[in-house]
Amino acid sequence: MSTALDAYAAQIADCTRCRLAQGRTQVVFGVGNPEADLMFVGEAPGFHEDKQGFPFVGQAGKLLDQLLGGIGLSREDVYIANVIKCLRYTAQVQLGDGSWERIGRLVNNRYDGSVMSLNEEGCLVPRRVTGWHKSPLGTRRVLRLSYRSAKRVGAQTHTSVELTGDHPVLTERGYVPVEELAAGDRVATGQGLSPLAFDVVCGTVLGDGHLNSRSAHLSFSHSDRQTEYAVFKAELLGELGARENATALAAVAGGEKAYVAVQVRTLAHRALGILRRDFYAPKKVVPAWIADRLNARMLAIWFMDDGYTRIRPEGRQPLAEIATVSFSDEDLQVLLRGLARLGLSGKASRGRIYFDVESTKALSECIAPYVPEAMRYKLHPEVEARVPFDPSRLQPEDPEVLYDDVQIDDVTDRHPTDKTFFCIDVEETHNFVTAGGVVHNCRPPGNRDPMPDEIEACEAHLFRQVELIEPRLVGTLGNFATKLLSGKQLGITRVHGQEQQVTLGGRDVLLYPLYHPAAALYTPAMLNVLEEDFRRIPELLGRPVEPEPEAPPILAEPAVQLGLF
Repeated sequence: MSTALDAYAAQIADCTRCRLAQGRTQVVFGVGNPEADLMFVGEAPGFHEDKQGFPFVGQAGKLLDQLLGGIGLSREDVYIANVIKCLRYTAQVQLGDGSWERIGRLVNNRYDGSVMSLNEEGCLVPRRVTGWHKSPLGTRRVLRLSYRSAKRVGAQTHTSVELTGDHPVLTERGYVPVEELAAGDRVATGQGLSPLAFDVVCGTVLGDGHLNSRSAHLSFSHSDRQTEYAVFKAELLGELGARENATALAAVAGGEKAYVAVQVRTLAHRALGILRRDFYAPKKVVPAWIADRLNARMLAIWFMDDGYTRIRPEGRQPLAEIATVSFSDEDLQVLLRGLARLGLSGKASRGRIYFDVESTKALSECIAPYVPEAMRYKLHPEVEARVPFDPSRLQPEDPEVLYDDVQIDDVTDRHPTDKTFFCIDVEETHNFVTAGGVVHNCRPPGNRDPMPDEIEACEAHLFRQVELIEPRLVGTLGNFATKLLSGKQLGITRVHGQEQQVTLGGRDVLLYPLYHPAAALYTPAMLNVLEEDFRRIPELLGRPVEPEPEAPPILAEPAVQLGLF
């Protein structure tokens, strides 16, 4: 058997049946035990495989070795072979300097500068472009992803990106092909706010702040007596480019009397756009999630904006209250639940939340570490003297990845003449920011979807390998190999871990769809799924493969005497 397989490998070493021969270094035939009961089939060699001549030699290969070791196998026990993804030209990609350019132009000009990319910490960083790809659409679907929160490019009110259905986008459960997005999936649209900025923004909006409906920026103002406080908040919102300036505001509309106020305004940010949808309907409301996310830092900002501690006559304890005039009874219940979760008991009445003696002291103890010197007068006097301001609790923090709901439309037939799609490779992070969100490199460097004629040229070699090796179980790694060998267009998300009987190379085998190991490199949580599916392999190897039943012969119907009536 080994001799026959070696002979066939030598026979096709100089294969020129398709255009892939023009750019390859060598044929990556396969590797492993030529008499293995278990055979794995991937999609196509990548850069390193092409150079070394063996399949799965990169990080995905190391993970495959680890998965095999988990079930007591190694590469020497199995055989590994291969059968052999993209954006529309107009898709806008954010460059390293913050400007935007069409991906088609980047590919055609072989742009080798930097684009904005999301690193492992969820921060936007510039990364160099290392590869350029264009491929025909073929039979793939084209899907448009639209977000209200996405960065505007031009005058669009909804920003979108059009991708092929097999292109991975970042979701809260990892990278998922667009066509496999499920109801409730939220897609990453880039860099969000740091936890510090999130708390300051929410506390400010609960208080005196306003989120603009057009450009999604935060603005607020304080009297000149609270200039230090206004500057303090602006510094906390440094990542949003907050700037303050003094201006004269009329005390009464149209009146002559005026007072000096300090106004602060941030830059627009898509995260603020999402928060505005939560905080306005159309008037200001309190989102239900505040009950679960109100914390001491957010409460401190809200209290410094709209709260105070009333110092009563001698012999009576101070009492705190927060103005809530603009909020409905339903909003107040959300706020009270959030306060209760922090151990604070309040009572809503006449446009305010009132705290009793015990809760007043507890409230001040809760927020005192976040209250700077200029605003300490709002605290309970005894707590103000005992619990100092702690600037370390307000240090800058790393931004988090921003996720948003997405609308998906099938636009495959909208542009019948635009059938070429584009993609770029990005060093290290392997993703880039488009006007519609964060998308992953569609391919490993230098790789792309095989053309129909390339598949036709190569699949005969694969079937011959199956015929010579005679495996009992064939594990397909990833979407492409699974769809090709099963003859079905169901995605790997739906069929992984579900064996099916097929005929390959004239031989009945069990086909076992598995996620590609690279899925776990992009989405660590996928490793558990892969390990669970791999654990079934020993059981499947012991299962007999029943030949597919022959179709019953079609018997000729007996002649029937036709009646006259």
